[in-house]
Amino acid sequence: MSRARPGTRVPSGWVLGHVAGAPVVLAPSWLLVAVLLTWVFLPVVQRSAPDLGAAATVVAAAAFPVLLAASVLLHEIGHGLTGRRFGAPPSEYVITLWGGHTQFERDLPGPAVSALVSIAGPAANGLLALVSWWAAHAAAGVVGLLLWAAAVSNGFVAVFNVLPGLPLDGGRVLEAVVWRATGERASGTIAAGWTGRALAVAVAVVWVGWPLLQGSQPTPISAITVLLVSGFLWAGATSALRSARGARSAASIDLLRLARPAVSVHAGSTVADVEGALAAGVAVVLVSADQRPVAIASPAAVAELPAAIRDRTGLEAVLVPLGAASVVSEHRGLAAVRAMAEAQHAGPVAVLVDSPVPPARVLGVVSAADVAAALRRAG
Repeated sequence: MSRARPGTRVPSGWVLGHVAGAPVVLAPSWLLVAVLLTWVFLPVVQRSAPDLGAAATVVAAAAFPVLLAASVLLHEIGHGLTGRRFGAPPSEYVITLWGGHTQFERDLPGPAVSALVSIAGPAANGLLALVSWWAAHAAAGVVGLLLWAAAVSNGFVAVFNVLPGLPLDGGRVLEAVVWRATGERASGTIAAGWTGRALAVAVAVVWVGWPLLQGSQPTPISAITVLLVSGFLWAGATSALRSARGARSAASIDLLRLARPAVSVHAGSTVADVEGALAAGVAVVLVSADQRPVAIASPAAVAELPAAIRDRTGLEAVLVPLGAASVVSEHRGLAAVRAMAEAQHAGPVAVLVDSPVPPARVLGVVSAADVAAALRRAG
């Protein structure tokens, strides 16, 4: 994706450009936010600059969501550049309905790095709020209005994002603290996930309750906004809790215990050479000259082959090619489950080896269905 040209449509949206090699992607959902914020900001522009024509007023109002998107991008770049500094470069920055997110090429290496990466985003917004506030004092008219709006919105985003609950950045910091204390990331995720759920309820109660305490009714726009914000927080926290429970289940997985035995053979073997092993439930894996698994024998194909010709039929007649993802060297925990998730896109089974680079010894063959069943039992 990093080579995609600006304007290219990718699964997450449209590529706008690149920052240090990582694509900046605009999700289609952002267009809804742009329209909504333009509509909300329009009367503010009309009151502040009544002499503007209709077209200029709409353009000025539309500039606000664009500035906000730029602020979101700087927030995500803060995450990405910090992650890159600690060995986890970003693979893409996405601007979405709810702000944005940064996808990393690999997991962050520890709780301290995770906390630093998380806090870098709100810090970027805080700095931008100060710069916008300073510049707003020297500007007038619509420009000054937009700068004030940028200062307020970035200040709010910075403060809101450091609240200690997932899916907010402050939740990631809390996750890192518990992770460091317990030695288990899932424990931190669960703690921050439940805090995120509490925040979702608190936001709804305060947002609706405060006007009631003042003797007024919440406006329709306010009610819709609190529903969306609280729903976003609740859904994000729930997703984090589900992910943490899945990670705990994955931690107990040992692919070697789920695998059936396998033997390695080289090119030149016949079906008769391996039918005994297949009948005993042993998988037959063809390896290349450098001991790299390249194919696996199909018991179903052997069963369909007449017995009279098996001794003169080459093994290649009953082989199923293996993709690169079907050769797995991770055997335990979350890394093994992720490897199996990739492998199942290429086929229903994966070959376990003792090394990620050849020459590698074949240790067994495991099916994606058996791994899924083990995860269900563990979870």
